[in-house]
Amino acid sequence: MQHLLDESPYIQEILSLEKKFPNRREFHKNAEHLLSKMGSDDGFLKLVVKRNFEDQGYLKQEWSLYNIPFFYIYETADFYLKIHFFPSMKNYVAGTAAHCIHHHNNYILTTAAIFGSGYETILFDKDVEMDQNTLDAQLKINKHFTQKEFPIHCIDAWEPHLVFNPEKFSATLQLWTPDQKRVTDNLRVNPILKAIKNPLRKLIYVLGMEKQFGIASKKTYQWYPIGNQFKAIEENEYFEPTRKAVGVEIDAYSMQTVFYFLQNRNLIDADFLKDFLNKDTTPLYYKTFLSDVLNGVIIEESFCKESINIPAKTYTINDVFIASKFA
Repeated sequence: MQHLLDESPYIQEILSLEKKFPNRREFHKNAEHLLSKMGSDDGFLKLVVKRNFEDQGYLKQEWSLYNIPFFYIYETADFYLKIHFFPSMKNYVAGTAAHCIHHHNNYILTTAAIFGSGYETILFDKDVEMDQNTLDAQLKINKHFTQKEFPIHCIDAWEPHLVFNPEKFSATLQLWTPDQKRVTDNLRVNPILKAIKNPLRKLIYVLGMEKQFGIASKKTYQWYPIGNQFKAIEENEYFEPTRKAVGVEIDAYSMQTVFYFLQNRNLIDADFLKDFLNKDTTPLYYKTFLSDVLNGVIIEESFCKESINIPAKTYTINDVFIASKFA
């Protein structure tokens, strides 16, 4: 099946660059300019909207507080492109952490700010000292900046980082790749290989070869500051409440976020959305927002969840600075 964006000059160029630069970090560097161009091109973004609203996989997915609102753009076995949305706080407090400190395992991420105020972020050294018994940890700050200062930036594989809630609703366009090409990359897109993914993963854990195969460790940790140190929390424990947060309210929140962006970024394609509204396959919870934007009703801004699953429920940039002083 042909992809709606196959003929886009941006996609053709990034496909060409992917072949030209087998070194993943060189590929990211040379693709940077395309991300901001994609994000500023109304015609391209309207095609992205169509690509998602015509995709039954996107329409039938179960939204949760774990999979934050997003749009797919393009995916191959070698890279994928997405748009992520970052709602702000209802009562904004500068320097409030959006989540725990984490890394993306073997994935490199280049992100371009394409809408809103952008966020503040901290990158940490990859070498995290941690006591496996007490879960006490030491992290050192490597770089601290805002997206206003660096609208496009790269986060390396295994590099811990932290995003603070933006002052205003924001969106980023993101390029993701594994840190190097591996035979296991096809597991993400090959339906036959996907079927044996779990047995393969178990074997890799037994052999202790997670990094060689580019998969997450059996136990992956995230971190948060507490007093003069950092504390680790196992990723599955941290995400469990947000993965379970599903249902009609979460569906409505996710679509409110999506349509707030479409309306405020002036991406309302009335003819397409009218047809989409009248399709039997369009989920019911989309239809209220579709009717509103087509009738010129202002979509209210959605706001982020202000607490996270740690004992204190939240922390600030000052907490990070204090803990990092003792690292």
